Amino acid sequence: MTALNLGVLPRPTASLGVLPAVAAEKFPDTPFLSDTPWRTYDGPVRNFAEFALAVDDYADRLWAAGIRRGDVVAVVQRNHIEVEAVMCALGKVGALPALLSSAMETGELLECFARLENPYLLVDSFGLSRLVDSRRTLRALTRNVLCFETTDEKWVVPVQDRMRHITDPRDEDDWFVITHSSGTTGAPKLAAHSTRSLFGMVAPMIMIFRDQYSTNDLNAKHLSFVHARTCAGTLASLETAMPALAIADPDPAHVKRLLLTHRPTSVETHPNVYIQWESLAADPDRPFQHVERFISTFDAMHPRTVRALLGASEQPGAHYFQAYGQTESGPICLRIVTREEAADYSPRNVGHPGGGMEIRIVDEHGTPQPAGTPGTIETRSPGRMRGYVGGDPMPPEDAWWPMGDIGRLLDDGSLELLDRVVEHVDAVDSLLEKEDHLLEALPELVELVLVKAGETDEDTDGRLFAVACPRPGTLPDPERFRAVAAEVGLPDLQVRFWDWEAMPVTGSYKVRRSVLRRKLANRIQRTHTPDKEA
Repeated sequence: MTALNLGVLPRPTASLGVLPAVAAEKFPDTPFLSDTPWRTYDGPVRNFAEFALAVDDYADRLWAAGIRRGDVVAVVQRNHIEVEAVMCALGKVGALPALLSSAMETGELLECFARLENPYLLVDSFGLSRLVDSRRTLRALTRNVLCFETTDEKWVVPVQDRMRHITDPRDEDDWFVITHSSGTTGAPKLAAHSTRSLFGMVAPMIMIFRDQYSTNDLNAKHLSFVHARTCAGTLASLETAMPALAIADPDPAHVKRLLLTHRPTSVETHPNVYIQWESLAADPDRPFQHVERFISTFDAMHPRTVRALLGASEQPGAHYFQAYGQTESGPICLRIVTREEAADYSPRNVGHPGGGMEIRIVDEHGTPQPAGTPGTIETRSPGRMRGYVGGDPMPPEDAWWPMGDIGRLLDDGSLELLDRVVEHVDAVDSLLEKEDHLLEALPELVELVLVKAGETDEDTDGRLFAVACPRPGTLPDPERFRAVAAEVGLPDLQVRFWDWEAMPVTGSYKVRRSVLRRKLANRIQRTHTPDKEA
């Protein structure tokens, strides 16, 4: 059983490097909007035709700067749709972009440059501000530092001149773009995708676009623009002429204005951003009233948030579209939750595999397990990456890929996600489920994370620690937290209350649990009661 009836998956029209030009020729007037102005391109970008012009302008400037086919170019810029145009421009001339989140720690960025083995580094003013103090290290790790904006830094090469570029894209199965894993449980890994694997990521979405959407729809997205999901989403928009609105600024007041002005019918963002937008669901101006589809492909959303969003829509067919996957695999499971189903929604059930996607559960010996038996999750999918930078050769396409998660298949063929392997505690069936229950019972929290209480697995002895983020303007109540924790079977749970802004997060707003564990390790060792931590 699958979530979508997909027989034969569609194939990409063209390499993603030249797809903007193809889309501009077919659908020049399709809206392609941004909430904030472009800073590294002077012209307006309001539709496919103008997006393609921006891609060509970037390609001309990169060509004049000496970028050629086969060059590896690390890109560190502000989180804006500009990054996607830069990716397409690099792909058009046959270079290999490595899109790195400017939210990474400086040391992690430098480590990525080292793994890329002497790449060019392409920055904007924001990316340069993140790295300017590392200029000596950059000289050793990169071929040259290029900047799309003017700068007073003499060691940085401004990319302002133009020379007519030669279009020479890579083949559809060659590495097209390098992105990175979220790094929630360790250092980010550099994962490469081809045009075809990116297409495999969004083939189900393309089928949905063609079947259920029209040119009257508008798909608004606030995502990490360097994420493989966004690269694939850009491909899907260009393939299907889907009008798009890219949101760079997630501030709720700003987003409210956008929703009321543009009236998107679909909204996609990260689960932890949706939580910040919950307040808009109760806004008397009803900014979500025109939204029919709330989409998330990074983590499952908390049931409370799903109910709030669907309740804020005035569309009879409003639903939440959830996908489970990872950078390396693409989406694996798909699920649609209607307003009627939201009351009983459990984010642990992540749905059924879509077309071309397969799932199995295995034990520690690799033996497939029957329905209802927990084990580690393995998958096969058309959206699987083409390899890790510096990693071993990829296994054959028909080999099973380990997701690093624990789950079980239910009798109806759907997948129940229980835990991450590295965060699993033997005494607890599912830490993720405990988090769901605690957040459901404590609406005054915007986020809650359960982590092992030591810096390494050997330090923990199975002990758990909670980091809870109260809503702005609310005071934490340690006694109430302790009582609710006891009700869900965690009577000895220790807690620290943090502001959401203090949480270490990835560019896709996932909590970096490994970093959180390190930050708290020394304090946790000195903690004996929740009151002391509060």
